[in-house]
Order: sequence, then structure tokens, then C-alpha cells
Amino acid sequence: MPRPSLNTDPYSVILPENLVGLNKGKTAVVTGAARGIGKVIAEALAKTGANVALLDLDAERQAGTKTECEKIGVKSFAYGCDVTNYSRCKEVFAQIEKDLGPVEILVNNAGRNNRKPMAMEGFEEFWAGVELNLKGASICSWLVLPGMRERRDGCIINIASRAGTVNTPFAGAYSTGKAGLIRLTACLQAELAVDGFGDSIHVYALHPGAVKTDMTLPVHADVAERYPAMAEKWRSFHKLFKVLPSVCGQTCAFLSTGKGKVLAGKYFDCEQDISTVVAAGKEGLQGLYDLKVEFLGGLPNDGGTALAIDVKK
Repeated sequence: MPRPSLNTDPYSVILPENLVGLNKGKTAVVTGAARGIGKVIAEALAKTGANVALLDLDAERQAGTKTECEKIGVKSFAYGCDVTNYSRCKEVFAQIEKDLGPVEILVNNAGRNNRKPMAMEGFEEFWAGVELNLKGASICSWLVLPGMRERRDGCIINIASRAGTVNTPFAGAYSTGKAGLIRLTACLQAELAVDGFGDSIHVYALHPGAVKTDMTLPVHADVAERYPAMAEKWRSFHKLFKVLPSVCGQTCAFLSTGKGKVLAGKYFDCEQDISTVVAAGKEGLQGLYDLKVEFLGGLPNDGGTALAIDVKK
């Protein structure tokens, strides 16, 4: 089986010209849409023909994104919304349906990483980070899934992170939230499959790749003073971030069209050539692109059934 190539720029299969009109007339929601990756995702979805609802802490900060989406020729509305506030989200999603129609595509992009060790932040600050990265995506998903089930159609893309799959110092809340988001993605897809929606509603966890954003900037001065060696390591690591945000934006656009359903429920790194991965099929991806635990000696992660077998013996 071929190894996927890695990309720092958009590549052929995800280019906008290959996805034109595939979401024509659909309604897409992008959270954290004011700037960075969220802005690029919104514009990429607009290029597929989707009308785009933009969510961020206030509507004004999204004016640039809204303008760019409208230039493409679609409708776009901006809403001020704290995605961790269930009541506010409920109001906003009801308004989106009035303005644009039922939500058929949701990209949960809002998140943050304060680049602090947990020992230097209070619990409330830590938990606020977990909530933004996990609770916000959960609330938005809960609000759109009933309609998707009713229509038997929909796509949810959760912007995850490599930090959710490895141990990362100075990113405790971020890593915890993103790990939960990756697992939430898999559990939602598994339950959708049980209910017969496995091929019609698809949920993905997408790592945007090594993109330079405000969340990947070097650590703050007080952290660097206390942990100079780690601060230097972070600065060196940051120099390796060379992926264009448009790679993530166009991968979201590709997945939103249903072209990557074999990855539903899985964690995907958008630097990888998605055409190669999709071509592997369900059988080829069995046990891959998932969070998992492995034990010494190849013992299975069976939840206790091995002990039950020993008792019977």
C-alpha cells in the first residue's frame, strides 16, 4: 500500500476548481471564523457553493471573512456567539436556520492554546480551555445532529490537533480538549452507524497540520523565564511550521462534499494526500487513524474480558 505524500500547499484533488458547485445551496457553519484557519475554511466552503454562517465572539470581527465569502457569490451571515454558552448557541442556530436554512455542514474550529504549564494557571483558566476546545464543539454538534438525522444527510468536521494524540508540555487544556474531541468524533460516528446513518451523516476529526497561528506562537515571557530550555525547544519547533492554512481549508471543503467518507469517525492529518488515504478503503484503514492504547506483549485492550476467561479456567 503506497505511503501518502505530505503537502504544505493545496494539491490537485483538493483544489477549489475541483470542488466547484458540489455544495451549491447548502448551509455551512464555521466557528472561530474571524481569522486564521477559520477564515480560510469559511472561504473554502463558499467556493464549493455553500452559504456560510460565521460564528465568533462578536459579529464585527468577522466582517472581513463575510466580505470575502460574499465576493465568491454566496450568502454569508456573521453572528456573535460564545460557543461554550448553550443558551446563546441555541438562539444563534435557530436564527441561522431562519436566515439560511437547515445546517448541513458544521465545522467546529473555535479553540485555543494558552501555551502555559498547568502549574502556572488556575483551574478555572485550565477548564475554560478544555471547554472551548471540547464543550463548544459538542454544543454545536448537538444542535445540528437532530436535523441531520431527520434529513438523513450532514457533515461535521471537528478541527482537532496532533496535541490530542501525544503528550505535549505547556498545552494541558488544549491537549485534553482535543483528545476528547477526537474520541467524541469516533463515538458519534459509531452511534450514527448503529442507527443506520453511517453512510449519510459523516463526522471527522481533522488535524490542520503545522500551520503558524496565534496558538503556535512561542511561549509567553513569564513561562520562558521559568522554563528557558522548554521555551527554546518551542521556538525551534515553531520554525518547522510551514503548512499553509489553505491546506486545511480545502481539506474541509473536500470532506464536506462526501468524497472522503471512508475517513468518517477517524482522525486525519490534512498534510497527507487524502486521495491516497481514501483509496486504501475501509479495509486498508482498519485500525489506522484512530486513538488507541497498546499493551506490553501484545495484550488486547479488551476491557476486562481476558480476566473473565482466566476465572473460567
